[in-house]
Amino acid sequence: MKLRNNYIQMIYYKIISRLIIVLIPFFTKFKMYNALSIIFILSLKSIKKIRPTNRIKYKVIVLHKSAGMDDLYCIPKNRNILYLECQRLFFKKIYFTILKTTQSKLNQNQDKILEKKYLDFLILFLINLKKMYKFNAFIGFNYNYHAEKKLHIACSELKIPFLILFKEGLQTEIERRYVNHILQRSNLRFNGYKMSVYSNRLKKNFINCKFINKNKIKVVGCSRLTLSYKYRNIKPDAQILYYAIQKDRGLPNQWVNEHGNKFFSNLKDHKFYNSKINWNILHYKTVKCLKKFASTNPDVKIIIKTKTGYKKNSREYSNLPKNIKIISDNVGHKLLKKSKIVIGWNSTAILEGIAANRFILLPYFHAKYKGYKKTFELDLKLSKENYIYSEKDFYKKLKFFIKKKYLRNKINNNQFSLEYYLGNKDGKANFRLSKFIQSNLKM
Repeated sequence: MKLRNNYIQMIYYKIISRLIIVLIPFFTKFKMYNALSIIFILSLKSIKKIRPTNRIKYKVIVLHKSAGMDDLYCIPKNRNILYLECQRLFFKKIYFTILKTTQSKLNQNQDKILEKKYLDFLILFLINLKKMYKFNAFIGFNYNYHAEKKLHIACSELKIPFLILFKEGLQTEIERRYVNHILQRSNLRFNGYKMSVYSNRLKKNFINCKFINKNKIKVVGCSRLTLSYKYRNIKPDAQILYYAIQKDRGLPNQWVNEHGNKFFSNLKDHKFYNSKINWNILHYKTVKCLKKFASTNPDVKIIIKTKTGYKKNSREYSNLPKNIKIISDNVGHKLLKKSKIVIGWNSTAILEGIAANRFILLPYFHAKYKGYKKTFELDLKLSKENYIYSEKDFYKKLKFFIKKKYLRNKINNNQFSLEYYLGNKDGKANFRLSKFIQSNLKM
């Protein structure tokens, strides 16, 4: 019966998604606020994992984003808040209809009149929505989603708390400098009600760039790291988990592609920018070594966790031994539970592995590459045994850690990065996040 109900619910939300795509442009064009409100209300989905245990006192609408939702799922038992998941597609369709663009952002010369029109539309829509459905606040996970920035302003004008639970926090030093330059030069300002961030490092950056007032920002830490801490008491299998290295993770490429070289002409670091620097070779060598190790160690299971949409026909994944499995969907941190060794580069997954007390290996073949700088990597302060300097060293350390006995009470890695980047060295960020939300549901 439960499976049947879940199936019916899945079909229902698929139909709603289709209606959003088809009908919202029409309803928006003719300012049919009642129809928009009805379809919005029908699209709301109760978040079962954090369903209230007592009588509902508050209703909070959450704009879905996977990593942010994972943080939210980890909050402790919730007594009286009904969290309702909303498809971000709803506001995107309104945005694209009014701005007359299918692009994810406005061109610099986009008509300001259309931006104002979008804001005015959102205000009238929210007024109508509040009449039809009583809710208390919005939650989002990034300050810079183009279709949602005006929503922050609209909510502020109507005294509706819009809380940003900022799901980003892991930046290399070079990324931090580029992001700060964007904030300062663009004169960006936070227009929501309150924002939570992972670390003091991030909070200081935002305040120093005058992006946000210090009374609007709170450090709570990375809530989803709580799951990794629970794995410390679970003895892992003889399993290797490789979080596939992304081409430009930790590099400023995405910012340069978005804003152009000219935008960063006054940034000192940009004089040394080289778009050809990437981690492809690092990834290829890692897979090559894992394939060789798998062939000579058939009893060791190896999982390669890729991002959704990876290319199955990529040359590095050809002729994989039977004990190597590729997983591209679902959340990666759950794979830590049974994995003894975690391999990766510049990713949150590595810090999750540190929190889970797993044995960490970082490919470091590139240290002598021309143009490589320490600012391109995360400052983890791990020991030399955690770094791989050659293929020979790779095999040696894989064998060493696979055979090494796992002791639940022994800390295997330096814990510095858990506080510095994710503000959760104590494993209690989920409690701080819950308190932050509960204390900011009224303006």
